Amino acid sequence: MVQLPKLVGVVLAILGVSLVAGQPAMAQSNLDGIVKKAGEEGAVVVNLSTTRYPATTAPALSKAISEKFGIDLNIELINTAPAPVGAGQLIAESKAGVKPSYDVFPLPLSFTKAIGEANAIEKIDWAGIGVDPELIGPNGNAVWIYTIPRAVVYNTELVTGDDIPTKLEDLLDPQWKGKIAGPGFGDAYGMISAPVLGEEKAAEWVEALYKDQALSIVRSMTDITNKVANGEMAIGMGVPANYAGLVTKGAPVANAPLEKVGGQPYYIFVAADAAHPNAGALLSYFLCCTEEGRSALLENTGSAFFNTPGSEAYEMGSDGRGITPTTEWQLNDQARVAKRFDALIGR
Repeated sequence: MVQLPKLVGVVLAILGVSLVAGQPAMAQSNLDGIVKKAGEEGAVVVNLSTTRYPATTAPALSKAISEKFGIDLNIELINTAPAPVGAGQLIAESKAGVKPSYDVFPLPLSFTKAIGEANAIEKIDWAGIGVDPELIGPNGNAVWIYTIPRAVVYNTELVTGDDIPTKLEDLLDPQWKGKIAGPGFGDAYGMISAPVLGEEKAAEWVEALYKDQALSIVRSMTDITNKVANGEMAIGMGVPANYAGLVTKGAPVANAPLEKVGGQPYYIFVAADAAHPNAGALLSYFLCCTEEGRSALLENTGSAFFNTPGSEAYEMGSDGRGITPTTEWQLNDQARVAKRFDALIGR
């Protein structure tokens, strides 16, 4: 079984940090002003945590935003640490006065809450530049751009017929012992299972996966689907089968037709003291609030909402099958559940 260093205590300690000094709001007037300044900045760097997309993704997004706004904007996608660690690092760097190495970072609300409380997020009047209020996070510092189904995927050559999972409990079948891969942080398991099973039954499920099913822990969410596609593992969970284009390429991997699937909303924010704050704000607006941006995001990353026709999210979660936790749960309970589930998978 692949093991990771124990990060939980360090990350939680970092996430507990708060800063006294506030960050000044980014100078802005309206969308036209943001576009002009973004063009002058000329670039934007996006932290994708451990998710990796094809090399064509960044140029395609750059082309789409340039065509929409008539500016040249080079988009760079970088990978850093798993989301809990990356959030803690940003807080620690902000406290130390270290400039972030990126401009924007899509994360769950539970992380943006802690980062915002540490004054590590640029203050932007999102409504003032045209963002739908329903897409603005409750703390006002981030914008909802997509929902990731916390999917169960399977190798179509190794798992067939009645063995294909239709509910989370199916993963506890003894035939899958040692053949299941999952992410290395409890937060993902919380979103996979708690919205569907309820917290207590979800905790029992996660513990059984780890102790009885010899769950294989994988650092990168994208690598989970890779391991399933290449036959190293029969089943994986965390992101949809085609999240990195594997299904499109003909890989033998598919989404399990679950009766219910949990969904993790992702909110994008501009890091405080970022090198390209206006470009970061424009990219965020483009992805959340324009038809061209949503189409480009879906076409090049597969990311969308449960109610977006033609998307994997829609395939898996339409007709009420996709369950997105309430904002209150994300803000008040998700971090606690993540910590509990970290312990259950030995983190």
